[in-house]
Amino acid sequence: MNTTEAKFILQACRPDGQDSTDPHFEEAFAQARHDPALGEWLARERAFDTAVAAKLRMVQPPAELRAAILAGARMSRPQPWWRQSRVLALAASVTLVFGLAASWTFRSPAGDDQQLALGVMAEMSSPAHHPVVFGGRGQLHELLASSSTRLAGGLPLDFKQLKDEGCRSLRIAGHDVLEVCFERNGSEFHLYVARGADFPGKAAPGTPMFREQSRVAAVSWHDRNHAYVLVTDGGADSLRQVF
Repeated sequence: MNTTEAKFILQACRPDGQDSTDPHFEEAFAQARHDPALGEWLARERAFDTAVAAKLRMVQPPAELRAAILAGARMSRPQPWWRQSRVLALAASVTLVFGLAASWTFRSPAGDDQQLALGVMAEMSSPAHHPVVFGGRGQLHELLASSSTRLAGGLPLDFKQLKDEGCRSLRIAGHDVLEVCFERNGSEFHLYVARGADFPGKAAPGTPMFREQSRVAAVSWHDRNHAYVLVTDGGADSLRQVF
């Protein structure tokens, strides 16, 4: 028996170990004990199957579903398609799948930091976007406007202080996001700042993610405390000079 054959057989075994003494699996289990890579694969498969089984046990179908299916099966006269037993069974399957998806605890590949960036770009592209207001608010604006400041090096800001000082505030995905406008080398920039806990990032802190949509270019990144999106209509090259 080779590794491929052993995997095919082991995929049918239950993750709780009930099949460990079954003669049908004996040779495949022996192969896994002598092949470290196959053994690691089997451990990952068992962990995944155990997690899925636990989630499935948490899903409870509607209490009246069984009675509805049985009542539909007992009816002898032709029924509308939406009351046929196979349709009800399909509805039960859909309910199960959605229940599993709702209870699953892992995050999707599209993290909250991406949601922040896309929300900001949509806000910037909106015809109703506010008039730009530059200046004021002291040290932060001086740093942002200075050609020697690189945003990737970090910014000395306090979210609550910025909000108290009157920075424009908007809501994205139910969380507060602050906007600071500034000019650099004749180009207009908008820095959006959110609390890091509200929009956690999946990449390493400081890692930039560049995006372009229509006339708007954006770069997003985060540090230990905040999530940032810098937006301009001057193109991605303008962002790279600032970031």
